[in-house]
Amino acid sequence: MQTSVILFFSGAFVFLSLIVGIIAGWHLNDVIFQLTNKDEQGGHPEMYDANGVWINEELLSVRFVDEEEDDHH
Repeated sequence: MQTSVILFFSGAFVFLSLIVGIIAGWHLNDVIFQLTNKDEQGGHPEMYDANGVWINEELLSVRFVDEEEDDHH
């Protein structure tokens, strides 16, 4: 076989493998995301009570401030 024919088929095989890999990876990512995403309402799990009902009250948040950043102001 000529070198140019081998290079052509090698290049075509690499290109097609790349395309198939991207499509298969994209599809598998969607499948795995659907299997592992139990939260259908779109919020964080800590926003729901033990029964899975949205907590509709004031929630507290904590912000940590580095003391060194406070001294510069």
